[in-house]
Amino acid sequence: MRREQLSRVFGALEDRQIAEAYRFDPARCEHAPERIVPMKKKRILAFALAAALLLSLSVVAYAAYDRVSGPKAAERVALEQLEVWQEMGLLSEEIRFDSPATYVEERQARQGSDYWYGRLFPHCFELRYSNEKYHCQLMVDTLSGKIVLARISAQPDETDEPVAVEPRGGEMSTYVYDNFDDIFPSDLTVDDLCARLSEYWGFSGYRIGETVDDYFPAYEKQWPPIDGATLLKDMPKLNPTQYYLTVFFEGDQEGAPMYVELGNYPSYVDLTIGNHHSIG
Repeated sequence: MRREQLSRVFGALEDRQIAEAYRFDPARCEHAPERIVPMKKKRILAFALAAALLLSLSVVAYAAYDRVSGPKAAERVALEQLEVWQEMGLLSEEIRFDSPATYVEERQARQGSDYWYGRLFPHCFELRYSNEKYHCQLMVDTLSGKIVLARISAQPDETDEPVAVEPRGGEMSTYVYDNFDDIFPSDLTVDDLCARLSEYWGFSGYRIGETVDDYFPAYEKQWPPIDGATLLKDMPKLNPTQYYLTVFFEGDQEGAPMYVELGNYPSYVDLTIGNHHSIG
């Protein structure tokens, strides 16, 4: 049975139904209580206990099997996991969303193409949050309850000053913001980020790979592996206005990388982490 079907089946059970499933009620027996011999009572009790044990194990298995069974659960888990990222030092503690998600949509599991190195994208809920400062898109795996994709953007404050991007091929200079400290700690390095993500996803290590994109001419460029000691906020300076890197985690789907992408623009900065990127 598919995990989505299990989710709906168990999600439809109410507490009273679970209680009734293993409560022994002599009034419901076929014979009057005085006609039940001791052996039959023992047999009924044994069946009742077995049913209760089976049901309890099923409920526990379900809880571990599918944490996110619906939109309401998805909203709760998404905000909980954002707090986990903040506690791990992955995100700024200033990121807060007091209003409900502006968008919640279930996404079925799918097999990625060669462009995504054959990655299997899990059954997820996509959620979007927004306020005057931040915009956030999250993909939460219904099985693990963990974030598998996060895109967070932050608008600059009035005190933030734009910085000039060196022109290319005679183009006019572009002014962008680099207020990445609104999204993540300013002292966070690439190695710090990857090590903490590895711990969060339950992997045993990571390798920073080369970033290659041969599918679109505009991005037919190869960057060597970045030094892990590089401050994350300095990544865009290596390739102004757009930079991303690939990270291979030990224990993840073989040959399928995760991505870390930063962008700074004339009106905001953003960070993308997870099994997807926006290049191309």
